[in-house]
Amino acid sequence: MENQFRNVLNNSIVSRGDFSLEVFRIISFKPGYHFKMHSHKRIELNYILQGSCVMMLENKLVKLNQNNSILIFPGSKHDFFVDSKTGIKIVQLEFQMDSQIFTAFQDVLKSELSFLYNLKSNTNHYYKIPNNPEIGNCMERIIKENKLKRNNFQSLSKLYFWEFIILLSRFINRQYEMINRQENEYLKTAMNRIHLNYCTGVTVSELARECNISERYLHKLFTIHLESTPREYCNNLRINKAVELRADRNIPIKEIAYSVGYSTQQYFSRVFKDSYGFSPQTYRKILFESQ
Repeated sequence: MENQFRNVLNNSIVSRGDFSLEVFRIISFKPGYHFKMHSHKRIELNYILQGSCVMMLENKLVKLNQNNSILIFPGSKHDFFVDSKTGIKIVQLEFQMDSQIFTAFQDVLKSELSFLYNLKSNTNHYYKIPNNPEIGNCMERIIKENKLKRNNFQSLSKLYFWEFIILLSRFINRQYEMINRQENEYLKTAMNRIHLNYCTGVTVSELARECNISERYLHKLFTIHLESTPREYCNNLRINKAVELRADRNIPIKEIAYSVGYSTQQYFSRVFKDSYGFSPQTYRKILFESQ
């Protein structure tokens, strides 16, 4: 009976390619822990159970809080810094996938399995996935099966991997739908205006007027689809532009602050610290220690 069951599994989705799980753990790090800049051939997925951290991914700072996930594609340069005063606890997987998976599902990659499509086409460096405990739960089940190694754990682990791929693909598809939805022409207009004028500044009322909608509705669109207010979006853009300039140690902080639209170095430093938990000076030190 057991052999018959295994034959059924082997003829199902479980047999279509393999997953090589190289890191699977639930781990805690103390405040101030810093893993320096690196890259690898593995797919990396981190889910934040407790605390928060900041990651540098291809010259962008990404803040991660509880229940956030970060999916890092192979070859993407990244580091990891624990900014939380209480430390951080994460679920972490690092794995590779057999090329047979892409071949077996090539006809539906783009429409149904967009995570695999993005992985194969190498169009992204990472995805930040906010508030999705389903992914964290799936990761924990994969870890549990591979640690306990009970009967048929490899087959069940593969099924969990497929659940994980479907969950990620749903998230990516929702991002595409958001971009293409008609109502979000308002968002595109507002975002374009912010990108063109982040140095000189643009008010919410100006954005709403250009979109021909109310400030309240514009605020709602940003909150629902971008999980930030228009002001926060503008500040995040300024900070990321500043991060790009911080890579040049010859540019003074004061000059960087002015170039991205802040009236004083003190205000820039306060916004930076509020966003990422440490000052621009500390960030520059971390950055050059990573290199």
